[in-house]
Amino acid sequence: MVYGKPYRDIEKWVCTKVPWKKQLSLSVICRTRVARKSQLHFRLISSTSYAKMPVDLMEREPVSRAEIIVVGREILTGRTLDTNSNWLAKRITALGGNVKRVVVVDDKIDSICGEVKTALGNNSYLIVTTGGLGPTADDKTLEALAIAAGLHMELIAEALDFVKGRYTFFKEQGFIDSDEVTPSRKKMAIFPKGAEMIPNPVGAAPGVKLWAGKTLILSLPGVPKEMRAIFEESLVRDLRDLFGKRFFLEKTMSTIWGMNRGLGRSLTR
Repeated sequence: MVYGKPYRDIEKWVCTKVPWKKQLSLSVICRTRVARKSQLHFRLISSTSYAKMPVDLMEREPVSRAEIIVVGREILTGRTLDTNSNWLAKRITALGGNVKRVVVVDDKIDSICGEVKTALGNNSYLIVTTGGLGPTADDKTLEALAIAAGLHMELIAEALDFVKGRYTFFKEQGFIDSDEVTPSRKKMAIFPKGAEMIPNPVGAAPGVKLWAGKTLILSLPGVPKEMRAIFEESLVRDLRDLFGKRFFLEKTMSTIWGMNRGLGRSLTR
């Protein structure tokens, strides 16, 4: 759908000239005029279906529903700025997901558990949590996940080996004095039963992948660098499989006022 009669020829031009016309639906969702330039904000959606799709495709695709739960009292008090949910929302959306809810919760088991249960009750296909995976006493995310999913906690040998290896590496690099796996460090290898470890290429706390029925739950560290590294290196393929072979792209382009076809030509490049 194109808002404004002058812009209907853009969609018509794309559908008749652009090589991948059968895979894309173009939507100019807003426009602004600055001096003699027209800024057109458009949306592209690609899918395995070669039929032309409406802009609200993602609203009608239940498999795409996702929710993000950010854990951390430091965020609630304003001591730390939450950049994780913003980054995750963009990446999940780009991969074809439809983020319907983002919530920040305290470092309390009942608070985390309650939000996870809510997300499960919303029939979300993806729940991503950030924060609460470290060795400190207030890192309770995995315990809360286990309660929400009705699972027991268990020590995962693979995760324990990973934690040991990371602390050995950090000691060799001179970052820490001791590589002893203390009870607090060992805690990072205790997962809900049936969960899988996701390697952390930056830090010591591994990520966690857990299926709860049809819902994929991903628990990632709260440190942005670690969270992003795990996501990009280990989760992109999983999310593509979950959402299907589609992508979502939004971009704003500027053209000379009245030269609408210039936008279509730019799309072919």
